[in-house]
Amino acid sequence: MKIRNKIKTNWNITTRFLVTLIFIVIIELFVNLFWGGQMTTYNNWISIYPTPEKFTLNFSKYVGFKNQTPFIKEDGIRQVQKNGAWIQIIDENFREVYSFKKPGTVSVKYTPIEFAHIYKYDIANSSIFIGEKKHGSRSFSYIIGFPLNRVAKHTLVFNPSSLRRFFWNGVLLLLGIDILVAVIISYFVFGKRMGKPLQNIINGIDELSRGNYETNYLEKGVYKGVFSNLNNLGRTLRENRKKREELDKMRDTWISSISHDLKTPLSSIKGYAEIMKDPDYTFSKEEIYQYSEIIYNKSTYIQSLIQDLNLTYKFKNKAVPLKKEETNMTLLLQDTIIEILNNPLYSNKNVNFYPEDENIEAFVDKKFLRRALANLILNAIIHNRDSVQIDISIYKKDKIHITIKDNGRGIPEKDLNYVFERYYRGTNTNSCTEGSGLGMAISKQIIDAQGGSINIESTLGEGTTISIIL
Repeated sequence: MKIRNKIKTNWNITTRFLVTLIFIVIIELFVNLFWGGQMTTYNNWISIYPTPEKFTLNFSKYVGFKNQTPFIKEDGIRQVQKNGAWIQIIDENFREVYSFKKPGTVSVKYTPIEFAHIYKYDIANSSIFIGEKKHGSRSFSYIIGFPLNRVAKHTLVFNPSSLRRFFWNGVLLLLGIDILVAVIISYFVFGKRMGKPLQNIINGIDELSRGNYETNYLEKGVYKGVFSNLNNLGRTLRENRKKREELDKMRDTWISSISHDLKTPLSSIKGYAEIMKDPDYTFSKEEIYQYSEIIYNKSTYIQSLIQDLNLTYKFKNKAVPLKKEETNMTLLLQDTIIEILNNPLYSNKNVNFYPEDENIEAFVDKKFLRRALANLILNAIIHNRDSVQIDISIYKKDKIHITIKDNGRGIPEKDLNYVFERYYRGTNTNSCTEGSGLGMAISKQIIDAQGGSINIESTLGEGTTISIIL
């Protein structure tokens, strides 16, 4: 059925080209015939240039008489000279009575048959036209000769009925030949060279709509650019599908991890709450304080997970209002590092700070930017061995550059493109660290929202470098 539909579509395309071309051929044929007829019938369509025949017929007004002898008036002489012509006037006996610029080979006396033939046949390398001038009871004829290189005559003798029959037979034959040529051209040019590639384009779009992105088309012919775009679109859709599948897989893993992370503190909260509500057991003040602190910490952890999830979706939808102000970035970065190192868990970490200047100003939201920087530094501490060295620097060159570099384990190449994606959780740590898997994604969203950019480079076994530009 699918092959039949393709053949049908291909034939439909070829048929449309064929019908269109035949239609054009027929219209062109009738237009040409009409125009040819018009040109044949109306040979004087440009009225501003009179024909030799009209010139000759109207020339009688320039013929005058003196003592019953004809002559050419001055205006007539100028007209003859202007056209490079010559003129001869003869009487009723076919004898010359006047001439002007007549070639020497032209006779001065004609027989009736010669006079009849001179209108049909050229004489003295001239095209001949004859007019008449009456004077009283007498009638004079004048002959005007035009140079052959300016005016030429051809006599056509035909049978009107035979011509009509020949004409219509010729039209039908010409029309048949034109249609045959149109069919051949349509099939081999439009059908093969244009119709078939067009069908391949339609099939390619159909394949893409069905989710088949693997087909690669040969980029050649009239539709070379279209096939190139189809191949590019297929590659883009393949990459997007692969990325979406990997993201879906990562999200499933993240949901599983978050479910586990939520289940663990909830179990602790539930367990200690059940113990504390037992009426048969009397708790000491220290026990109540200890259990309450555990419940509080676990609740706080759950709350932070929910807040991180909520925050990343707010940043994604641009629903987080930023309160920007002039900020000393050197001091902000220094305070963030000190705050991290004041935590007993990280007090023994090797973190070095190298500011270029003590006062590097930027217009930012301090609260969110501090959180982003803290996330990035903590990520370098938590996901590396205890002996890791972290070097943090800041300098200004047109823009503000912040670098966080460590000599830790590095990140596998397959994971490097997903570090700033939601749901990504570092896998190169020996400890079972709690976290939402959204810290790096939130950091990138915060920096992007501040109008900055962030980039990460890493080599497995050598370390990682994070570059921030504000």
